[in-house]
Amino acid sequence: MATQARNFFQRFPPAECLALFIATLELVPFGIAGLSNPAAFADGYGLPIQGSSSTSSSSNKRNASGLFSESTTVSSTEPTYSFEEDQKTKKALIAAIAARNVQNGILLFTFGLVLRDRKSLGVAVAAGLVATLADTVIVKAYGAKDKIAGHYVGIFNSLAIGGSLLYWGRDDPLW
Repeated sequence: MATQARNFFQRFPPAECLALFIATLELVPFGIAGLSNPAAFADGYGLPIQGSSSTSSSSNKRNASGLFSESTTVSSTEPTYSFEEDQKTKKALIAAIAARNVQNGILLFTFGLVLRDRKSLGVAVAAGLVATLADTVIVKAYGAKDKIAGHYVGIFNSLAIGGSLLYWGRDDPLW
């Protein structure tokens, strides 16, 4: 049994299989699905897009830095943005995140399946740490706190899988 497992892992090393699994996740649920339905993807990402305008008596307006602030008076010198324009902007930003994920998935598949370059695949997976850390910080600062755990899993995956691809060679024994 041990020789069968060893032969399987020589043909399909576990770290490469996991990297290709990450590529599939990046491409399908985090990429294509995000492009097809940005509102649902935004909820899973941790930055939900509200479905209807607020019914409060105060109005939203953008301040000089472009962020929204609550105000009861609206100055005629500052432009106001409608709720629909705001939702379109949010959906476009979420779609940009999904497009980034499609690009990452294609890159991982290229290194893993076409080029079969273990070190480049390791660098690409480990480099995903930058985007995953940024996503975690953004969701922690602006989004749903209960969605942060998924981003922590991404950080661990980037470090563990990318690191193992860079550390172990294809012919190194795993045990």
